[in-house]
Amino acid sequence: MSLLTPAPLIARSSDGSLIGVHQPGGVGSGSGSAGLIRCYDGSVSNGSLKFTLRVPSRNHNHNHNHNDADDSHDALRKLVFAGDANVDADGHVNVHVDVDGPPKFLCGMTSSSVVVWDLDRGVASHSISVSGGDAVLCDVAAAGGMLFALVRSPSTGKCRVHQYDVTKEKETPVKKIKAGSVGAGAASAGGGGGGLP
Repeated sequence: MSLLTPAPLIARSSDGSLIGVHQPGGVGSGSGSAGLIRCYDGSVSNGSLKFTLRVPSRNHNHNHNHNDADDSHDALRKLVFAGDANVDADGHVNVHVDVDGPPKFLCGMTSSSVVVWDLDRGVASHSISVSGGDAVLCDVAAAGGMLFALVRSPSTGKCRVHQYDVTKEKETPVKKIKAGSVGAGAASAGGGGGGLP
């Protein structure tokens, strides 16, 4: 029986200074390097390793009933870099200013949450639980210090974009934007088509 190894997840910062690579483990692959994200210098042609980030363990209490299906459900599905939040004098967040500045955060999407790493400290600083109730996290994108999460309710088919400020360690969205609807069963959990760019 051969083990399937998923393709690596790769993210490039908007200014090109960092490239993040995560090699998810195959089913039954054990821990190994599956819990690491390697960040390379994007300005060097051979991409020398700058630092490594550790993916937090989902199973903190070391449950003996753990199985590989749980791992695939909570595995990282997408990586995106985010910068600083840009707030004007009136306190409004401007996501269009300094979008190409150096990244300050790396966001990793799972099936129901987003892990946020603080790149200055080199640690997973917080997690944003996006999928509440029957909501499904479909895709994520970032601009400046803002994270945008496309969330769909399978029971109603309604879609919303939740906007989060990753510079704040809060799970509460800054905004919820109605994004239309899709028929029941038309979109699947975990992304694919129809997500954010």
